This record gives sequence, C-alpha cells and structure tokens, in this order.
Amino acid sequence: MKDILSLVPNEVNDYVKSLIEDQDLIIKTVPKRRTKHGDYRKSKNKDIITINHMDNKYRFLLILIHELAHFNVYKKNIRTSPHGQIWKEEFKKLLQPILDINLFPNGLQILINEHMKNPKSSFSYDSLLEMELNKYDNDNDNYTYLEEIDIGDIFRYNNDKLYKKIAKRRKRYLCIENDSGRKYLFLAHAKVELI
Repeated sequence: MKDILSLVPNEVNDYVKSLIEDQDLIIKTVPKRRTKHGDYRKSKNKDIITINHMDNKYRFLLILIHELAHFNVYKKNIRTSPHGQIWKEEFKKLLQPILDINLFPNGLQILINEHMKNPKSSFSYDSLLEMELNKYDNDNDNYTYLEEIDIGDIFRYNNDKLYKKIAKRRKRYLCIENDSGRKYLFLAHAKVELI
C-alpha cells in the first residue's frame, strides 16, 4: 500500500488508504501499455487493479479512483455494463471528496468537474482534459497535438508510420496512412511529430 500511496498527491493519502485498506485487493503498477491506462479484473479469485507506471500523480489518482469504482460495483454483485450508469455513479461518489478539497490546480479542477457530469470510459476521450493532464507529465518530450497542425500536413504517430491529416469530423480528425492508403480517425490530442 505504501508504494501506491507514494504515487498519489500527499493530501489524499488518508482518503485513498481508507478506500483500499482491509480490501482483498491487489493494486500494482505495470509498464506503460499503448491501449489502456489501467484495468480491474477478477483472476483466480483475486481482485487485481493494474495501472500503468507514471509520474503524473493527478493522472494516477484519477485512474486509481476509476478502477476502484469498477471494483466496488463488482463487489456489489451488480450485473451492468462496464461504464454504465451504476459505474458512473460509483465513480462520482468516490471522486467527490477529492473534488471537494480542490486538490487539483484550477484549470484541471474545472475540466475534471465538467468531465464528471457524465464520465466517459476513459479520460482519453475528453481532449481538453487529456491535454490539461499532459501538462503534469514528467515525460513531456517534443510533440505537437494533431489539432495544432494544418490539414494536408504529414505527421508521424507513435514513432511509427506516417499519416496525412485530411479533415475534421466532429471531435476527431480523419487521416490517411501514407503507405497503405488506409484511413484512420485520431483524437485531437494525439501527440504527433510534424514531418
């Protein structure tokens, strides 16, 4: 538990401890995964939460509370969709004491409050919140957000393939991969390298 508490802001250590102590729950950090920040699962009669290792204490805390909401819903033996209304209400209930103490810097607090009116399955689907959270990452390499480059620009994504930005579609950008010609939708806050 001490390791987990060192990854969240000190001001909420007692609250987080109250949520996880006396629970038959394993919480561990894992190497960064490309497709998810964290998860909760039941494995061989053990409840396990894994969260990507990160230095951003605000992001880690939000992911931990997100996954604890899954754990609590599962403990109540409620059959529901993973990010349905029951989970949303549990997530709101667990996060509210943290929001009440105004732990987060003002800009981040405002965006989290807005997000929590109807939380999504991932903060990654809320571009404004994701970009604000990125400000508190220690690994801020040189990158540009996709929304900051012009239509027609070529970019590299995840140090991998090259894409061309084609058009905006509501909240995402339509892009075409240079080699295959396949089209993909990217979120506005995708970190890209302009070519």
